[in-house]
Amino acid sequence: MAFTRYKRKDRKNKTVSRQRTQAIKLNTKLVNVKSPNTEKVVIVED
Repeated sequence: MAFTRYKRKDRKNKTVSRQRTQAIKLNTKLVNVKSPNTEKVVIVED
């Protein structure tokens, strides 16, 4: 059975949608990095 243009298009759409969702998940992932300055307290007096 030959692959029609529609089957190729369907396969491409599935691939692109999977890549798009992976990119969205990667870009919207919340990164929690502890600040290195939490121990340092600086008081500035005038």
